[in-house]
Amino acid sequence: MLTLVLATGVIASVCALMAAYTYLRRGRDPSAAARGARRWLVGVAIFGISAVVLRFVWVLLS
Repeated sequence: MLTLVLATGVIASVCALMAAYTYLRRGRDPSAAARGARRWLVGVAIFGISAVVLRFVWVLLS
């Protein structure tokens, strides 16, 4: 269970870093960069909430 909690937390962190990198590397089209960053932020939300839920499940099971 510890492995699952850590893995989802690490994936959420990587998604957050990729969202920042995508947003800051705008190039010619800033709206495309914002759209790409929003997609990564959806991943942050999904994996972040999953990590929190898994942590509570782990506490309840122990």
